[in-house]
Amino acid sequence: MKTNEIFLILLAVIVSAFVVSFRNLSLEKFIFSALFFIVIFIFSIGAKKLASNYLQCGVETKIWSFQRYGWYERSYFKTPIPIGIILPFILSILSLGYVPWLATTQTEITASKSKVAKRHGIYRYSEMTDLEAGWISASGIFVCLILAVISYFVGLSDLSRYSIIFAAFGMLPLGNLDGTKILIGNRVLWAVLAVLCIVGVSYVFLLV
Repeated sequence: MKTNEIFLILLAVIVSAFVVSFRNLSLEKFIFSALFFIVIFIFSIGAKKLASNYLQCGVETKIWSFQRYGWYERSYFKTPIPIGIILPFILSILSLGYVPWLATTQTEITASKSKVAKRHGIYRYSEMTDLEAGWISASGIFVCLILAVISYFVGLSDLSRYSIIFAAFGMLPLGNLDGTKILIGNRVLWAVLAVLCIVGVSYVFLLV
């Protein structure tokens, strides 16, 4: 993992901890929330890196951003807008903390140079498919849901709640979020994970 990638992940952790603590902001709550999000990011990113290694791809975590704002070729910002940092703060302020936006990062997936297919004794490079990108992205969502269940049964209710909400936001088919890659790669897989996230989020609201 590159130094810049680690820095961006820590930045996403800080933003996520802030938005979930906004309603009752205190140093103690912020620190515990940050620790929980470190765990969530470790499991989520770790799962995607393991899946990408199996599929001989490379993954890099970046702040969710957008650059294109129209259909024309010239409709691009010169510099990508870090919407994954800006939007959480705006929604937290406008909603008084009732909308903890946790879609802060996106995953860049590229085919590795070592990604080859052997056919009749001849090695040749193979392209990364949308299905493979979808499975890699889905692995992070799936692990977060498992983490939520385990956290609930060991008494870490906040970690469980954050994991479910984090997974649900990741499933949104917006821009370069994981949800977009999963939906394009496999609609059935996206639907199954979306249902699981909806059930989980519904349960969270019942607890609240």
